Amino acid sequence: MNARDKLVGAAIMKRLRLARGWSLADTARAIIDTAARLGQPFDVSIASVQRTVARWETSTKPILPSERYQLLLAHLCAGDTEGRPSLGTGSDFAELLDALRHLGESEQRLSELHTLLVRTTTDAGAGLLAPAW
Repeated sequence: MNARDKLVGAAIMKRLRLARGWSLADTARAIIDTAARLGQPFDVSIASVQRTVARWETSTKPILPSERYQLLLAHLCAGDTEGRPSLGTGSDFAELLDALRHLGESEQRLSELHTLLVRTTTDAGAGLLAPAW
């Protein structure tokens, strides 16, 4: 990935957050809450997660979220504001995958995330996708 691609990815990440009206701290809380809901609680502070989110969105040297954060973000972005699964073109989930692609994630990993979320939304476990916003 070149620097321009990474900046595009960072801008998409920031746009997704701002579209929900979330501050960095709101996003950190949503990530921590999602992790707890999925049985993967974080033992970190909101401030720590907030700094991590800021590093994904920075306009200087954005970083790619780790696989754990990618999964949590996928769950956050996979539902619409009414709690219905929304994974198709134009959805926040599709935008997230595009952002991750620009930040340097492999097509294989993006495919795995997509498959996992499709499976989760079509199985009895769809309740895991209830949005945190």
